[in-house]
Amino acid sequence: MLKNFIIFFDFIGRLYRSRYMLRTMAARDLKAKYVGSVFGLLWAVFNPLFLVAIYGIVFGLFFKATPGEVYKTDSFFLFLLCGLVPWEFFTQTLTTASGVLVSNANLVKKAVGFPSEILPIVVVISNIISHLISLVLLLLILIIFNGTLPLQTFYIFIYLFFMALFCIGCGWVLSSLNVFSKDVGQILGLIIMGLFFLTPIIYSPDMVPPRALFILKLNPVYHLIEGYRFALLAGRFLPLADFIYMAVTSFVMFGLGGVLFRRMKPWFAEVM
Repeated sequence: MLKNFIIFFDFIGRLYRSRYMLRTMAARDLKAKYVGSVFGLLWAVFNPLFLVAIYGIVFGLFFKATPGEVYKTDSFFLFLLCGLVPWEFFTQTLTTASGVLVSNANLVKKAVGFPSEILPIVVVISNIISHLISLVLLLLILIIFNGTLPLQTFYIFIYLFFMALFCIGCGWVLSSLNVFSKDVGQILGLIIMGLFFLTPIIYSPDMVPPRALFILKLNPVYHLIEGYRFALLAGRFLPLADFIYMAVTSFVMFGLGGVLFRRMKPWFAEVM
């Protein structure tokens, strides 16, 4: 156990020493993502809006789905949008981070002393910037529909911080495993598909039986989605127990991911 703590804190020290490279690569990654695109950063807005349009028509019009009373809104459109925006951040980050070592194999293999541990963090930072663009549009839509924003709107940045930690930890784990097995991407796709329906994005949690809801709450993304909705729609904070669970799982995932990455790193160049 002590050895793992030493490995982890040495790992964090390497990240701090690589902070300038981290900023530079994050800016480069963001630029590369949209270079040559007609709409550029606007794609960060179009993607969730397209999903909202599809799911809004199917569930809002055809199935007459309504949000729970706790969200203090009758608009299924707003309920759906406040769930899809953070969900898009989570899924895009994990999908990209899982293959970031393989896609940068030339740096990992040939650049002597290159801190490959920063690559999943670069992905997270790049996606946070795209996410912030989507957030601006989301806030504007909320103002148009509701006339104002709750004072508790800033809570979403607390939830985003913990989800970023969780995604970095997952990114370290997934990118490491992907070096040794190309099945990781396929398995991750199935997991994300399952999580989409096991997270209350297109339905309200009050529709789920209590026993099943307890299982759903084991998913940290559940609390991210609910945190956004509570802050933006209901103007309240997550229940304390749910918030603590999300914070603890985020730090645990961050720590475990860092230790695993550091232990597997010596074999990356050889396997690639």
